[in-house]
Amino acid sequence: MTTFRNARLIGVVGFAAACGCTARNVDFSSIQRPDRSDRLAAYDVFVGSWTWEAEMLNAAEPDRHWSGTAEWEWALDQRCLRGRLMAQSGGRNFEAEGIWSWHPRKRTYMWWMFNNWGYPQSGTARYDESTATWTMKYRSVGLDGTASYGRYIMKVVDNNTLEWRNEEWADALHLVKKMEMQGSYRRQP
Repeated sequence: MTTFRNARLIGVVGFAAACGCTARNVDFSSIQRPDRSDRLAAYDVFVGSWTWEAEMLNAAEPDRHWSGTAEWEWALDQRCLRGRLMAQSGGRNFEAEGIWSWHPRKRTYMWWMFNNWGYPQSGTARYDESTATWTMKYRSVGLDGTASYGRYIMKVVDNNTLEWRNEEWADALHLVKKMEMQGSYRRQP
């Protein structure tokens, strides 16, 4: 047994010595910035200022009706969409900011949001061009402070109107629903 361990150790040391233990010099002349993905153009419709209204279907007054504003703009040479959202209902309100982009290796849309309650939300998205519909799945800390698993479905009705629905569950299997909302965004001039 000891002979096998020694042989394995000698093999690892010999491999490391043959490969070199120092990092290679990086040749930046061979590294090229890739072209902007055509997939990012699907985000163009969001750019601008919006007002929104929504109804939380499983809440009582005064927390049933929500409203707010949103702004999206291109950042980082139009490779990331940066957004800001303000929300209010009854005596509650929060702000959130986030980034949406395209992952070139995983070939998927991805996004992150963080709010001023300290709760993150992150996920991936699919865009169905034939129906102009986004499906955005996420994991987050919900406004109740517990783990949440959710899904936004956002339909681009026209260049000035977005309709959406949001469902959130307490579990990854979507057995215990925490909340359900639906609403619309209207572009501001």
